[in-house]
Formats: sequence, structure tokens, C-alpha cells
Amino acid sequence: MMNQQQSIEELEHQVRVKLNQSKIKLWLVPYTVNGEKGERPKNLVEQYSSELKTDPDTIASIIEKLRRHALHKLDAKQQFQKHGVATLKIKIAANLPQGSVDELSDLQTKLDISGLDLKKLISEKWKLKVEELKVISVGQVIDDERSLADQRVSHGSQVMVIILTENEVSANADEAKKMRLSRTKEVAEVLANRSKEDHDKYHLQIADQTGKPIDLPKEESRALSVALTLNERGRACLKRKEYGEALLVLLEADKEFNQCRSEILSAVDNYAVLCLDITWCYFCLQNIDSLPDAESRLKKCEECFKKSYGADMERLKALKGDSSRELALFVRLYLLQGIIAFYQHNKQLSIQLLHKARGILKTLEVDDEKLSHLIGMGFTTSEARLGLRAANGSLSLAVNKITDRKERRKEIAAKEREEDKKRELQRQIGKAANGQWVNIDVYNTLLSMGFPTNAAASALKQCNSDINLALQTLQENPQLLNMPEPGEWQGEITDQMLSQFCELGFLKEVARQALISYHGNVEKAIEVLVQNGGLLPSSCHRASTSKRSSTGADSLTKEQNEAIKDLVPDIPEHEEDYLDLTLHEEAEYIQEYLTKLTVMS
Repeated sequence: MMNQQQSIEELEHQVRVKLNQSKIKLWLVPYTVNGEKGERPKNLVEQYSSELKTDPDTIASIIEKLRRHALHKLDAKQQFQKHGVATLKIKIAANLPQGSVDELSDLQTKLDISGLDLKKLISEKWKLKVEELKVISVGQVIDDERSLADQRVSHGSQVMVIILTENEVSANADEAKKMRLSRTKEVAEVLANRSKEDHDKYHLQIADQTGKPIDLPKEESRALSVALTLNERGRACLKRKEYGEALLVLLEADKEFNQCRSEILSAVDNYAVLCLDITWCYFCLQNIDSLPDAESRLKKCEECFKKSYGADMERLKALKGDSSRELALFVRLYLLQGIIAFYQHNKQLSIQLLHKARGILKTLEVDDEKLSHLIGMGFTTSEARLGLRAANGSLSLAVNKITDRKERRKEIAAKEREEDKKRELQRQIGKAANGQWVNIDVYNTLLSMGFPTNAAASALKQCNSDINLALQTLQENPQLLNMPEPGEWQGEITDQMLSQFCELGFLKEVARQALISYHGNVEKAIEVLVQNGGLLPSSCHRASTSKRSSTGADSLTKEQNEAIKDLVPDIPEHEEDYLDLTLHEEAEYIQEYLTKLTVMS
């Protein structure tokens, strides 16, 4: 049953609509005289009472309440225009201590105060601790240092206040760990700036909807990588029902996504899912009816889904073979749109959207026995659930679907490993004269023709991977064929070995370097020194130092390594983790709001 508060709110909405339709302004004469209650036409209350089938006293009470509210808004507007004192609509997203002001109330303040000063005002009025508060307005977390005006907070803005849990407060107070959000963003920045070409550990790879890696311009790749990392951390917090922290991280991800071109955001579903996650987070914090940008976020989400998946999911079906996995996102989308329509008093649209969500949900319901059977076969719960949805509940077809997807992942992983090997070899060889990495395919071609590894590498570096020029260089410079094999020799260099070089007049340090480069081969080392006038080819020096240089470039600080280890558990093992929604909560909310709408009708 719908509670009495909701009934009154609906009745107030209906009275407000009728007043607007009749162009009645309650703050003017005859309804208000010198700021006090005036007279109202005798038939007004009786007319509304008859049309709305409600007793006259209730109608009169509602009209008076709306009149006082109109005067309050007018007074607040005048205060802002004359004195610059803005009125903010404060919503506390938590249970308040006994004796506090109502969770929804106005707060008057100048807009040149800082975010921290606003927290202090809220703390005083609602008897809350400043360090426990996170303030959100106009779709962003309010920064403590900057002024409200600088952060686009204006007169009449909705302000949501999150009260952090004891664990979250403890994390904020712990200077050793810093704030989880700051660490996550810092690590995301580090990972985003590390490419596979330069690092074989701890890097990010952006992939398309099939899991295949894609390339983007460096700056956009960085922003998108940071955004995706933050989004995964936020989604992990959502799964743990840590809604306060989740919202903070997701809003940071939103800032990073907005640095990417709109065509990139519309080409993939990541930004759409983020908008959906943020709105779901607000709903879980019981703030959906006062979220100013909830409707616009869901509109962006739906538009991005259409561009990314196709109007009828045709693009998605062409890429992945079916669209059942992504349909779970539409259940949540239509549910949230339906709830917003409910709070906007648009019953017909709300009912339509909620039924649409329930219709899709029914097609995605999974039989528990079949789910258990697949899990018993060794598949994960996620694989089993997504497989059954893709197979419309068919057990045998689900096995085929799961197996096919696993095989595709294996193929992609094998290709990535092969690319990793090529990149590792490129790092060992180094870059060509033009600054580009040596072409490994051309390098392998030279090896297949019988050329030594270091000779092939040296020729290609000089000739910018041009195979014809490299062949010509090798023919015209036979000394290249005598170059040492790559890799640093770890054998022992004896005084007897060095004395042979010294007797011929070579410097001891040059002799030592030559022996390292030619793996202790005294005759070969002396031959090369003789051919080069007592000096080693520059490539020998590079070969002996390349490994150490690579290791130094790949190093991370202790704090960064710790932060990465903290982040790794929140990064899903496969690319479809975000689609694995049980839909249990969605089913309950659909039923709850449809029941409310039925009672209202």
C-alpha cells in the first residue's frame, strides 16, 4: 500500500497543476495581502474538492501550504538579488541523529564561501561531524578548497550530503593510506601513461566489445584509461553496497570521460554504463527524486546505447552474435526512467517504462536448477548466467555459447601473447634511426635468410626497417656479421684473460667490456677490437646496458605498487563482468513501483 505521505504529495501535485492551469498566483492579491493570508474565492476550494474527490479542509490546507511555499521562494529570490544570499536545497542521504533538522531543508548562504565552509554550516544545522560529510551538487563532488560559485553552485541548487561510514571516515583520516579516491586516480594516471611498448607489467589495454585491443590517440587513450579504471573501482564499490564511496569515484570517472571526444563516447558503451551506474547509485542513496541531472544522464545513456549497439541492437548482434547479455542494462535503464517519471507525477509514462523493464526482465530470468547444473560442470556463476540468457534458457545451447566465447577469448589471449613477445623483442633490439621500433616481421625475415641476430638488428636500426637497404648494408659491411649476440654475459673474467688484451696494448676496461659483449670469447673479442682500432662498436655498449635501462624505466614507487595491489581485485577478470546483473533488486523495485501506481490509480 502507498503510504499517506505519498498520497498527500500526489494530491499537492494535482492541486498545483490546477492552480497553474487557472493561472492563479497565490502570492498576489487577493490570496496574499501585505504578506499575510488574504481571501480566496468561495467556490475555489469546493471546486477542487469535488474534482479531486477530497474533503474541503484538506484542499484548503494544501492551498495554504502552497501559498506559504510560494512566498518563501519569492523571499529567497529577493534575498539573493539584493544581498547575494542564496538558498540551497539540502538533502541528507542517511538516517539523521535524533533531534536533527529534517533530512530535506533549505540552507541560506553566500556563494563565495568554500566547500569546506558549506560543510561546516551543514554540520552546525544538522548536528553532524564535518569529517563525515561529502557534499554533491550539479553532478559533482564539491571541492573543499574552491568557492561554491566556482563549482557552478547557484541559488536554488540541489545539494546532496552523504554521511560516510566509520570505515570510510577512518580511511580518510589515515594519512599513510591517503584517500582511496586519490590513490585510485593516481594509479589510474600511472597505468594510463604506461604502454605495452614500454612496459610488460602493470599497464592498461583498451579493448572493443569483443575484447580485441583498439588504438586511440595518446591523450584520449590516457583519459579513457583513467576513466575506465575509476569506473571499475566505483562499480566494485557498488557491488559491495558502499554507495557513498562508489558515487565519489564514479563522478571522478565522469570528469575523465568528458575529456574524450563525443564520437568516441558514443562509439562504445562505457560512458552509457557509467551514467547508468551513477543514477543507480543516487537511487540506492534514496535521492532519485531530487537529483537534477538524473533524467539527462539516463537520456545520454539511452542515446549512447543506440549509437553503440544500433537502434535494434543490430550492430551488437553483428559484433557478438546476440544481444541478450546487454539487455540486462536496459532493465535497469527503463526501471530508473520509470521511477523518475513516477516522481515527476507522469503516471502513464512511468507505467509504460516499468512494464517495458519487466517484459525484458522476464526474457532474462534464469532457471536455478540449470544454473546449478552448469556450475557443477565447472563454469563460473557469471559464465553460467550469461550463457543461459544468451541461449534463451537452453542448457545444451548455453554450453555451446559459453565454450565458444571461451575459445574466442583464448584466441585473443594467444594473439596478445604473440604481440607481447614481439614487443619484448623490440625492447631488446631498440629503436631505429627514425625513432620507430624495429619491424619484427622484417627482422625475422632476415634471420630466416641466415643472418646473425645482432647483425640483422643493427642493419635494420640503421635502415629504419627497410629490408632492401638492410640487405645492402649487410653486404657492404661484413664486419656486422661478427657482432656479438644480444644479452649480457654473466661469466667470470679472469686476470689471465685480461692480460692477453693488455699485452696487445688494449685498455683493461675496453677489454672487460669486449669480453662481456662476446660472452668470454677472447679470440672473437680481440678480432673485433683489432678491426675497430681498439674500440668496441657502439651497438655492443647499447646491448650491455639495454636490460638495465629497461628495468629502470619500468620501476614504480613503493606507494604506487601498493596502490596497484589494492586496485587489482576491483578489476574484473573478463570484459563482460558489468553485464552480469542478477536483476533481483530490479525485479523487487519494478513490483514496488507498479504497486504504488496501481494504488494511486
